[in-house]
Amino acid sequence: MKRKIILIILVFIFNLVWVNAISITNELAATHDFVIQTSKKTNLKNNPLMEDLDVMLKTNLSYQGEDAVKIGHKIDNFLKDKMEGKGEVISKYAINSKLDPYLVASMIIEESGCDSECSFLVDKCNNIGKLYYNEKSLGQKACLGGYYQQFDSIEDSVRSYVRYVKENFYDKELTNLNDIYKVYKKDVRWLFRVNERMNNIKKSTPYES
Repeated sequence: MKRKIILIILVFIFNLVWVNAISITNELAATHDFVIQTSKKTNLKNNPLMEDLDVMLKTNLSYQGEDAVKIGHKIDNFLKDKMEGKGEVISKYAINSKLDPYLVASMIIEESGCDSECSFLVDKCNNIGKLYYNEKSLGQKACLGGYYQQFDSIEDSVRSYVRYVKENFYDKELTNLNDIYKVYKKDVRWLFRVNERMNNIKKSTPYES
């Protein structure tokens, strides 16, 4: 009898914690002024490197004559917590998709907060860009049963965010920060912060690996 009572209490506590976790993520989504949707899988036949991280990291890439690894090291100067050391991943995914790696990195840092302590979504769900969960999209998982996506790794989240920027901005010929800002519908302070961060990353010194 005592075992049954203890089991009932444990089940009740577990359900209570789970409901509270869902409520937290849903509240985060509801209060955020713009949520990012990735509703379809990208056709990657012309972009095979996007699907294989090991191949990506071994591939020599450059942006405007600057080596992708060095750009990654410069980005690393501004990444902390769970994103520490992910600069090359950001750099190469962005460059492989013909995006500005400095812009992508600055947007990721702004969304994730990982220039200091990463956000709840990054910590619990590896979601670095507030990417929204779509139950109709193959392969997506909900973060704690809420509105945002759950990713298996930071690298998977970076790849999805790069796809988002490519499909929603670059493919529509919105390739500079001002144009993206107008569509992204962020507070003007977002524009100044991302622009300043881009400049700071560009001016920083890459460390020697």
